[in-house]
Amino acid sequence: MGLENLLMFSVLLSTGIVLVYKQVSLFKLATESSAESQENKSVSIEPHQKMETSAIKSQLEEIPSFQLDEFQLTKRIFDLFGEEKIYQNHSLNVGEFADRLGVKPRVVTQVLDKLSGTSFKELTNLYRIKYAVEKIEEGYLEKYTLEALGKEAGFNSRITFFNVFKKEMGMCPREYWKKCLSIAA
Repeated sequence: MGLENLLMFSVLLSTGIVLVYKQVSLFKLATESSAESQENKSVSIEPHQKMETSAIKSQLEEIPSFQLDEFQLTKRIFDLFGEEKIYQNHSLNVGEFADRLGVKPRVVTQVLDKLSGTSFKELTNLYRIKYAVEKIEEGYLEKYTLEALGKEAGFNSRITFFNVFKKEMGMCPREYWKKCLSIAA
């Protein structure tokens, strides 16, 4: 169930980033177009769509600047978790994470709560479990121990890794591994 939340968060996040990107692109297009001519001309957005530059400007003016900042922050959060795999840092906490983003910890917790309904710790653990599941499915446990997998995923202890894994996946890591082996056979 937790990994489903992570997937939903990722979809919402990427959708929000795409919408903001499109809105900013449309704003730039409208601004460039109006600089060339003060008249209200049609701007080609896609082959079969036309929008008036004034309509684009009025839509963008309705978006508060803090929302654009929030989307930029959300993208950076996604980048840190998804691309930089910051969750693998054993000592990671919301304060250190906020420092990396250049914001206060309170801002991070508010954005995460608003977008995903999860705390920083929950989101971090979801990414860690997602990583562990991927590694198990790739055959990691054929060469390494469960404890090594937990450490590599970012957990400080074997017990925490097992408890979070069982909570999110409904079974312990060893049972999940056996299930993967039986499916592969």
